[in-house]
Amino acid sequence: MLLKEIDKRLDMDCKIVFNKDDRVFSLSKALGHTFQAFMEIKDDEKVLSVYVPKENLETPSAPVRYLISTTDVEGFLITRIPIEESIYELLAALDMLESTSTFDFTVEAGHLTVRFRLHHTALSHLSRILAKYDILEHLVKEMNIQPSNGFISQLDFKNKKFPLRVLEYSLPFSRVKGKDAKMLFEEGAIAELAAVFSNPVDHKLIFYAPKSSKTKLKPISPHSDIYETLMKDLEIEPFNILVNLFNSKGLKRFNVFFRKVDSTLRIVVLVERYDAMRHISETFTIYGKANVPIDVTLSTAYNETIWEMI
Repeated sequence: MLLKEIDKRLDMDCKIVFNKDDRVFSLSKALGHTFQAFMEIKDDEKVLSVYVPKENLETPSAPVRYLISTTDVEGFLITRIPIEESIYELLAALDMLESTSTFDFTVEAGHLTVRFRLHHTALSHLSRILAKYDILEHLVKEMNIQPSNGFISQLDFKNKKFPLRVLEYSLPFSRVKGKDAKMLFEEGAIAELAAVFSNPVDHKLIFYAPKSSKTKLKPISPHSDIYETLMKDLEIEPFNILVNLFNSKGLKRFNVFFRKVDSTLRIVVLVERYDAMRHISETFTIYGKANVPIDVTLSTAYNETIWEMI
């Protein structure tokens, strides 16, 4: 099964626009540009790393002097912004929704925008979570919930503003020990990695299985053939290694997928173009230390034809 076959299995999109006041948000509003961002949680510190294209800072009106504590990388300045506990608490609650995908963070028109995919059967649970927040009208400027166009269309759009690269790794499928995970992969299932905000040490996996899967895992809803579970419950050594790598090195990524191809487990990671070689180098290093043989089988600029290969 190719990734394009699970494109719209999570069939709803949710977009939440938060009110937030910060210099980099003012810069986004003044320039009319969208900046990519990533949430980082380490040692109880919750920050948003915002990537500001250097080309956006070349205009006389750009208030560059307000961007302090920045990191200089290829084509970008990265500024780190603390996240209010009220915003974090709502995101952590939403992240625990069944079927919630990884969050996509952007700074748009002076506001923090968060997008994620979910299954329509989780909408009632979503409503119950939102109803618990009395400060919602002060915290959230706008919310859109609508049928999903799929993650491929999202990545196509993302790539036009923030060039991506596609990495694929291959390692022996024999390294998958968990009975449930092994059965799902052997039946042709594809897994997607999603963060768990309330416990950054562990992550959850969303499995998209063929119809009538024989797994003992409980589906997110009857007849959905979509399963969600924490990684710690699956006994998959390569997954734990990968998550530890992401957390320890602060490697940023958009989407991570897993699938079985012949006798190998393939890991597909979509990353920022400038960060691709760091991803590859760190991946070889940490898997080498764990004595897990791994090959890079694909490293290419993102384009629409890749969905015919992975």
